[in-house]
Formats: sequence, structure tokens, C-alpha cells
Amino acid sequence: MSEGKSRETPERLLREEGLEDEDALSAAREETITVLSECFARDLLTVEDFERRAELVHGARSMAELGTAIEGIRTGGLPVRTGGATAGPLRRPRPGPATAPNLAHAPSARDYDRAIAIFGETKREGAWTPARSNTVVAAMGSAVIDLREAYLDPHRTVVSAFAFMGGVEVIVPPGVHVECSGSAIFGGFEQRKEYMSSPVAPGAPVVQVSGFAVFGGVEVEQRLVGETRREAKRRRRREKKELKRLRKRR
Repeated sequence: MSEGKSRETPERLLREEGLEDEDALSAAREETITVLSECFARDLLTVEDFERRAELVHGARSMAELGTAIEGIRTGGLPVRTGGATAGPLRRPRPGPATAPNLAHAPSARDYDRAIAIFGETKREGAWTPARSNTVVAAMGSAVIDLREAYLDPHRTVVSAFAFMGGVEVIVPPGVHVECSGSAIFGGFEQRKEYMSSPVAPGAPVVQVSGFAVFGGVEVEQRLVGETRREAKRRRRREKKELKRLRKRR
């Protein structure tokens, strides 16, 4: 065997054929499906376009071919690669303005605030500034604490939730740590972990939820801005379905 032939390592042959290491390509496929799912959830893709691009992902044999699956998407701030991507796998998009916790230019937060619903409903939503410590009470009523567009404290926001024959819902954005601890008597106090799918960076703000529920419920879940619970379920179902299909093709 000649010296030139002996240097033809599998990695070199893959590069010469325009192919990629299968492990790296499989990981990149999963990341690309995640990018497409998030773009679809934000109405950046139609159903037909999403399915077409997903098929391109499944059939891609190189990073360059994989790049065509996201080429031309108006991402609205999602940092994704476009055609001709050849250097390394795609990265999962970091939370953009529509998904990240709102920390910039936050007004000064109060030390304490409360929201009480008795035979009625109370909501905190939109661009608002939670106190560092918040007490929420729902007695035969409902309370919604929506933190997706709130100006969060960069360190810790505490929510003490109490439900008596009522319900308290705490909605958090992607990109925050959630600490949930509570008790329930003939009711429920839970963090919907199936909804906590987004990665969280070290040093991200913390939302701490505690309290108890009696003949009622307290729920903590993660959603994108403007997303309903049904839409969040559908989006995650699509993501899981695509990831499952992708793993079967390995």
C-alpha cells in the first residue's frame, strides 16, 4: 500500500466525499429539528413548509445539505445557520426577545406585593415588575401570575401561592431557573416538568414558588410569550414526534 493511500483515514474520506461524521450529523439533525419546531411555534413557518424542511433534515448527508433546511427562514432574532454551513453542528437558538426573561431596563422592584382573588379572578401579565417577594391568594377564585414579559429581578423572585378551593397559575418564560416546593391537601401543587424543556444558563434568574393548596391547585409551567396551554402542548408534541422520528433513522 502506498504512503498516500495509508493516509486516507475515514475522516479524510468523509470530507472528500462531502459527508460528515455520523454522530455529529445526528446531533446536528436534532438541533435543526428543534430550530424548525421553535420557528413553527412562533408562526415563522407554515405547516407545509415545516414538513418540507423536516424531510430535508432527515435526508441530509452533510452539514451543507443540513443548512438548506433552514435557509431563507426569517428568524425574527433566532441565531441559526443558513446555506453553506459546514463548520460544526447547528446550535440551539438562545432565547430571543420573545422568549427570554425580561431583564433589561427593569424599573426598581418593590420588596413586597400581593394579589388576592376571593370569589373572583386576578391577573398579573404583560410588561410588569414583580416584587422581590410576592404573596398570591385564591379563595374560591383564580389567580394568574404571568412572568413571561415581566421585568424579573436578575437574582431571585419569590412567589408564595395559597389556594383554597381555587387555583393559582404561575407561568414562567424559558431561560429561568424554577424552584418549586409546596404542599397540598385534597388538591395539587406541582411544577409541570414536561413543560420545562428549555436549557437554562448558569447565573440565570431564579423564580421560587412555594405555599400550599387546600381543595385547590397551584401549577407552575413554562410557555412562550403569547402561547396558550393548548398551543404549548401541540408544539411540544410536534418536537417530541420529530425527535423520535429522527432517532429511528439513526
